[in-house]
Parts: sequence; C-alpha cells; structure tokens
Amino acid sequence: MNIDVEHLETLLAVVDAGSFDDASIDLGITPSAVSQRIKALENRLGAILVVRSRPVIPTEQGYKVLRYARQMSLLSTEFAHELAADKPQSIALGVNSDSLSTWFGPVFEQLSEIENLSVEIIRTDENRGLELLRTGRVSAVVTATAEALQGCTSKKLGAMRYRAAASSRIISRYLQQRSPEELVRTPMVVFDREDPLQYDMLERLAGTGSRPTSVVHHIPDSLKYVSAIEAGMGWGMIPELQLVQAKKLEVLHEQWFADVPLYLQRWAVDSIILNKIDSILVTAARQSGLHLIA
Repeated sequence: MNIDVEHLETLLAVVDAGSFDDASIDLGITPSAVSQRIKALENRLGAILVVRSRPVIPTEQGYKVLRYARQMSLLSTEFAHELAADKPQSIALGVNSDSLSTWFGPVFEQLSEIENLSVEIIRTDENRGLELLRTGRVSAVVTATAEALQGCTSKKLGAMRYRAAASSRIISRYLQQRSPEELVRTPMVVFDREDPLQYDMLERLAGTGSRPTSVVHHIPDSLKYVSAIEAGMGWGMIPELQLVQAKKLEVLHEQWFADVPLYLQRWAVDSIILNKIDSILVTAARQSGLHLIA
C-alpha cells in the first residue's frame, strides 16, 4: 500500500503537537490543510487514526500507523544525513530510573560522540516501557520483558540485582535479629505505587499475602530514594550498583536480594543510528557489572 509521506509527517506533527492548530504552526500550513491531510490518510487506510480531542489521542489503528510513520521518519532522516552530514537526527529512548542512575553514565559519553544527534530520554518503569515502544513514542526501550513486540527485536542486557538494605538507625530499632517477622513490622520505602520489589521480598520471606504492618513511604526518584533510606525512613530494595556509594547503609541479609532482568527492545529496522545505540547499550550494560542471566 502506497502511503503519502507528507500525510505521515502530518500525523506525526498532530500527535506530537497535541492539536491540529499547533501542528499547522509547526508545519507552516493552515489548520484546514492539516485536517485535509489527516482525513485523506484515514480514507486511504479505511480507519480513524486520531480522536479529535485536545490533546489529540491516537486510536488503536492510529498507534500502528504512528509507529510506522516514526520508523519511516527515522530512516528518511538517516538517508538525508548521509547526503548532507550536517543534517541533525533525533531519537527517543525509554529507560527506567535505576538504569539512568547507575550504569547509564558511559552511554551518555558514547552518545555525545555522535555528531548531530538529538536524544530524548523518556523515563519509564522497566515493566511499563513497552507501551511507549508499541505506540511508536520511542524507538528502543530498556525493559524487563524478554518476548519481543511484533516488529521489534529483543536483546539480553543482564540483570540488576537489588538488595534489602537499611540505615543503622532502622536496624537498631526494628531489625536487631534480621528476621522476616521483624521486617514486616519495619517502616518501608518504595519507589512508587507500581514498585513491587519490597512487597515481593516480604512475601518471599514471611509468606504469601504478607504485608507491611508499619508505615510505607513513596519516593519516586532513584537518588532521593536512596537518600530517604539513608536518612532512616525505612528499609528498601536498592541496586547493588548504588549500594557501593551508599556508605550509610547496611545489607540486611546476604540472601535477601532480587534480580530484575533487563532487555533492550527496539524496532526491527535496519537503522544505522539504532544499530549504534544497540551496541552502546549492550556494551555499557555488560561492562557495568550487571549480572548475566541465562
């Protein structure tokens, strides 16, 4: 099926800008022309692609076309870059907070060496990032899911090991015996309401259905999360890579750890820039000390 590239670019502009009016400003055409292009694309495909709300919301079919449009835009920009080396490129990546705070430093160094590349990092939970990839919002994502989405590839990065840790203040007050029973009664710090690590550890140690009987704090920032535990707000699961710098914290028990597998999922297109980023992320993950998984 032949699809007008101009129409695809207009769909991208509408979704990214959030409205037909704002897209018209970005494209330098009238709102009526934007509407005509979207309507022509919908007629060509036989499906409604966007809900005309503010902001504009893609439909299920719209998301599929949107991902295709972003892939075409990426390849088109790369081709233009080959013809004119000074033409800038852009790419969006989905990365979880703990990866950004630990092993991603070398990734930034490598990305900075790629000329005329604009990078957008979208922070997302490792269990939810696939939605960004599915909808075409990002070209690649660090995720805990091994099975590749349709039209994507999946590559193992390793596993991030988290250990139960707390400050000496919390240990002396609540965890003198370092027992599961004490852990249930100890104040707990979690990243956000979607963070399962602490609850999973409690169930593993104290039995299915075990829940904390003390206060639970929510600190949705990787660095401040560690700071809160160091300050004595409670115990929490912390990446080993962060524990090295957290001198005020003690590991509660050598066997109280959890490994979260990490995979790189990306569009299955022959893109020069995606291939580079693939190699950069895999190398950085392996060299950082992430635990290898089978």
